[in-house]
Amino acid sequence: MGVYAVKTKEQYEESIRDLNFLVYMWGKRGKYRADNPVVSPSFNTLSMTYEMAHTPEYVDIATATSHITGEKISRFNHICQCIEDLIKKDRLNKLFNGNNGSSFHRTISANALNALSLTTDEIDDKYGTDYHMRFQRYLKYVHDNDLTCNGTLSDPREEDYLPAERPSTDDLLMHVVEKREKGIIVRGTKVGEIDALNSHEIIIVPTSSFDKNKKKYALSFALPSDTEGITYLMGDESGDTRKLGGGMIDGVRLLNQDSKMLCLFDNVFVPWERVFMCEEHDFSEQMAEMFKYSFCF
Repeated sequence: MGVYAVKTKEQYEESIRDLNFLVYMWGKRGKYRADNPVVSPSFNTLSMTYEMAHTPEYVDIATATSHITGEKISRFNHICQCIEDLIKKDRLNKLFNGNNGSSFHRTISANALNALSLTTDEIDDKYGTDYHMRFQRYLKYVHDNDLTCNGTLSDPREEDYLPAERPSTDDLLMHVVEKREKGIIVRGTKVGEIDALNSHEIIIVPTSSFDKNKKKYALSFALPSDTEGITYLMGDESGDTRKLGGGMIDGVRLLNQDSKMLCLFDNVFVPWERVFMCEEHDFSEQMAEMFKYSFCF
């Protein structure tokens, strides 16, 4: 057995409280607080994913061995290597989702990581890029620090977020604004869930296919969730759709959270080492589909 590298529940909670998010709730700028009634259900459930990784009854399905470091890591950050991994991933999903509360967005981040692992390798084969090596280094960073990633950010639909009298804007969708020697500048909007405020990292993947005329939208990268230039907006829907699920694991009540928020990226700098797709439009559909197909497991 390798070295055990999974954070304790207390270590996770402390690491999240150290983050500095720019948040607006119902039009007013707020400060992140784990005990906020909108935030706390997600915070409590994600804390539980760390606690269960140290519980003997669940450790076999809640952890895996990193193929990069050889250490024991959270299965939510694991790249599936065999059928047994897929089976255990499914068991983990059933443990934490549905009637047992919701860590659904750690499940989705696992799907994003697996999709990136496969697609970056194929992009490199065609174009001679080094995305897969970048991703492997990033994944090692996630493993070494036992991070919670949020990969749940989807593209907004214009009809939902633009007034009827306002014309379509290129700034609505995530896109490349500028390429620089050390990285890229990105701008756009994603629709996320409250879990983004309880995650260390945000992973962006394309959720649509794009042709060569829209290649600037074919974009994938990862950033710390409190990166300068990222703003989180919550409105009335967050309060209205919050669900207290009441599921139980070992007598502990887990609270579901399905609140939506807008995540605004305003000319945010992304270092090249954190960019995993940049205008390779012919792979945007594949990455989106592989991300979606991961829900089958």
